[in-house]
Amino acid sequence: MRFMMKALELNQILELISKHAKSDTIRNEIIHLEPMTDLQSIHLALDETMDMTALILRAGVLPFLEDFDIHELLKYASLDRVFSIQELLYVRLFLLMERDIIKYYKELDRLKISARSLTPYFQNMHTHRSLLDYIQSKIDEDGQILDDATPELLKIRKEKSRLDKQLQDKLQKFLIDHSAYLNELVIVQRNDRFCIPVKDTYKNKIKGVVHDFSASKQTVYIEPEATRQITALIEHLKVDEEKEIQKIIASLSEEVHNAHASLKDNLDLFLGLDFISSKAQYALKLNAMKPQINDVGTISLIKAKHPLLDQKTAVPITLELNKDIKTLLITGPNTGGKTVALKTVGLLTLMTQCGILIPASEASNVAVFDQVFADIGDEQSILQSLSTFSSHLNKIISMIEGVKDNTLVLLDELGSGTDPNEGVSLAIAILNAFKPFDIRMMVTTHYSELKSYAYEQPNMTTASVAFDKKTLKPLYYLQMGTTGSSHAFLIARRLGLKEEVVQDAETIYQGRQTDLAKVMEKLNDEMLYIEKQKENLADEIEESRNAKLEFQRSKELLLAEQDKTIEKVRAKEEKAYNELKDEVREMIVMLQKKNEISKPEIAAIKYKLNQQKDNEKLVAFEDELQVDDLVFILPYQQYGKIKSIKNDDCRVVFGKFDLVFKSYDLRKEEPKKEPNKAVKTEKISIGDTPARSAKFELDLRGYRFDEVKEAMDQALDSAILSGLETMRIIHGFGSGAVRKAVYDYIKSSPYIKTHRFGGEGEGLNGVTIITLK
Repeated sequence: MRFMMKALELNQILELISKHAKSDTIRNEIIHLEPMTDLQSIHLALDETMDMTALILRAGVLPFLEDFDIHELLKYASLDRVFSIQELLYVRLFLLMERDIIKYYKELDRLKISARSLTPYFQNMHTHRSLLDYIQSKIDEDGQILDDATPELLKIRKEKSRLDKQLQDKLQKFLIDHSAYLNELVIVQRNDRFCIPVKDTYKNKIKGVVHDFSASKQTVYIEPEATRQITALIEHLKVDEEKEIQKIIASLSEEVHNAHASLKDNLDLFLGLDFISSKAQYALKLNAMKPQINDVGTISLIKAKHPLLDQKTAVPITLELNKDIKTLLITGPNTGGKTVALKTVGLLTLMTQCGILIPASEASNVAVFDQVFADIGDEQSILQSLSTFSSHLNKIISMIEGVKDNTLVLLDELGSGTDPNEGVSLAIAILNAFKPFDIRMMVTTHYSELKSYAYEQPNMTTASVAFDKKTLKPLYYLQMGTTGSSHAFLIARRLGLKEEVVQDAETIYQGRQTDLAKVMEKLNDEMLYIEKQKENLADEIEESRNAKLEFQRSKELLLAEQDKTIEKVRAKEEKAYNELKDEVREMIVMLQKKNEISKPEIAAIKYKLNQQKDNEKLVAFEDELQVDDLVFILPYQQYGKIKSIKNDDCRVVFGKFDLVFKSYDLRKEEPKKEPNKAVKTEKISIGDTPARSAKFELDLRGYRFDEVKEAMDQALDSAILSGLETMRIIHGFGSGAVRKAVYDYIKSSPYIKTHRFGGEGEGLNGVTIITLK
């Protein structure tokens, strides 16, 4: 009587769970499952079930075979018994399942899916791959011994096959040679021997052994003497074949015997996983969750549903019992959900203590009890009560005699089925009988006196099942802290009872209603309003919590994406950098081999050096380019005009150059007016467009001797690319060091045609005018 499981319909839940099991052993274990009371054991069972649901959702159900339990075979294995072919096939299937389960775990590891509390099951598994390979090398999936199982068997079967063919050939030849004596040209078997159908009148013409006669006695079935010797050899080979097969079976059996201990270990692990998997698959159908559990008597169910109701339409309930509120009195109209609430609490408690996930919010908290008592009628269904006063009382008597601390007591319609005054008195007395014990109790009733009694008790509270006064239909959820009415007047008025009769009833009721009852009714209305506000607030908190979780998930995803993107960009840029280094090394090697470099070669080298990597190409907008468009050339940092376009290649003319570029190296430009005045620049960078069309000025005043060569290089490169013919070099008078550096450069440069000092108005000897080739 510790756990009244049938009254709370736990047996039906276990029956549903057992349908998911793959072995008879586990089906039977589930059917006879009983609630646990050890907190740690319950924690582990719930964790395993919850972790299994996660594995099923992400990787699928474990690949168990139907009826994989081979414990009987393994028991025989320990006795060194020789197995039959069929039994060896069962072992083979078990080993194939073992291989698939190990493969399943390896796949979890590859996908980085943690098995969490289930990890020991997988890590403790033994591998019998060599045994499986050995069995598969001897027998096929249909149980036939393979020809090459042993060299001796292969030799026997080859010889047998040769003799079989020889026998058939002889019989066919015999048919043709003696066709005149035969009724039909066919070969038949009689007594496992090949015979020919000889006419009765010619039976003495054929030498051989008579094995049978036809029903009409007109045909005699004779085994020819000419084939009897071959047949005898075949029979002898069959005997040898059977002996060799028995040796093979004995060898296979011995291998299974040697591995029976590790096979037994694996079987136990598989049965444990089958048990957990069955609970997990049922939990997924219910969308069940793992609640928190405690051993201090706290019951806090949030959005809990009875598992046997349709989960899509069932209305969830929320309630709480703890050390301060030990008893909950539920009131309300008939068929309003009072009994469902009672059964939901009791059944979910038993399920939790059986390690079964429950259809409730994961924030729920379920107490672990040593006993669960329930008086919910004789085989009462969820929707109606057919219990009698005597059956109620008999059960309650047993409860009072067996009650102790840490017990959950569920009493439906306490005190009903007898005179109301006596029933109320008896109900209060029964409640008083349970008061000395530290228990948790839920009671349903219609009695107003019990409602008053509940308000007077320090550790007792009330709840009512919600009722829609407009439609006169129950809403099935609980409203904590309120007392419900039977709503008899509302129902009578809606059903058409005369108004004066209803008003008379209400007048009589108000006259009998005490002041305390009136205050309770007013308080009840206020409590209903507060409960409604609490529900709204709880919904908002839940929405905020979900939004926060979603934000956190999004943040983590973005950070992960950011890390991936940074790593991708880093790898790409590092690769581009290495490619550039390789190109520069190649250029250096090439330049070292050349004594002289032509202008086109210099331009080509500069083109390579100025090439932009893919970054700009990726982010730049593509312009619609046409012939005669003015464009800006990105690699050369110069302006030019498009002369022709072919696919993605554009021929562009700029200065003295006529080159082909990809469209992504060009940017469309509006035509610009040439400025009237020259713009002086202190230093010149390769690729700057000259301000003048025919002159270019380089001011070297303030430069050191060793800085002149680099400045001249850059200025000449720019002038050549721009198509300029002359340049004005300002070196000043000073000490003459800069002028000497300029003239040293002019003497060594192959690109300068002539040079002279400046004339009047050009700067005289402080300036040198050069002409380019």
